[in-house]
Amino acid sequence: MKQLITTSVVLAAALTGAAGAAPLRIATTDLPPLAVEQSREHPGALVEVVHELLRRAELKGKVDFVPWKRALFMAGHFPQTAVFPLTRSPERERDFQWLVHLYHERFVFVTDTARAGAPDPERLKGRRIAILRGSAQVKVLREMGYTRVVETATVAEGLRFVHNGMADAMFGDQDITTGVMRRVFPHAEFSFSAPLRTTTTWLGGSADIPAADAARLQQTMRTMLEDGTYARIMRKYDLATTP
Repeated sequence: MKQLITTSVVLAAALTGAAGAAPLRIATTDLPPLAVEQSREHPGALVEVVHELLRRAELKGKVDFVPWKRALFMAGHFPQTAVFPLTRSPERERDFQWLVHLYHERFVFVTDTARAGAPDPERLKGRRIAILRGSAQVKVLREMGYTRVVETATVAEGLRFVHNGMADAMFGDQDITTGVMRRVFPHAEFSFSAPLRTTTTWLGGSADIPAADAARLQQTMRTMLEDGTYARIMRKYDLATTP
């Protein structure tokens, strides 16, 4: 019995060590200019930041592009999995550990200028509002009185809904919406409201990611801020140089 217990302890320790050594699986979705699918030269500002974080922290990991709802599910249910850019909110505190603060978000209403003019947040209550499926802002919108929420698979789909009159406005991050707009509708004219909400966006992870790995990532981010690496990457994409 004593030998069996000893063997079990050793096996458990070995399994724990193996789990800790497993590479991170990191999920994101196509959210230019923060994450750009199928672009090796310009994969997105936060993709470059995350790759540099992993390299400097000497952690193995792979970034996968998947639909946003699936990215959230993966990080919430699979081991050794992280997701970005993840908006931090009280509802998500129990589902994720917050590994690295990556950026900030400014959420605005977007309308098709020719169809609806400039967005008026008060007048949009009771109108159809498109928003990315799985966004933390879905609940916020409803609490603010915007009850006709239309969830979309992608930001590009949301803009198409607005452009084609299937939604009266879209609610999303200003930088991401601008990036998608330039790529998908380069000749259309959209109008933006003033930011209604400013939040922080993170590399969030599953609960089993070792605390030591999280600490290494956080220290690495501090170094990248101090030596200018973070600012250099963000400038490539015309984004703010402080998170």
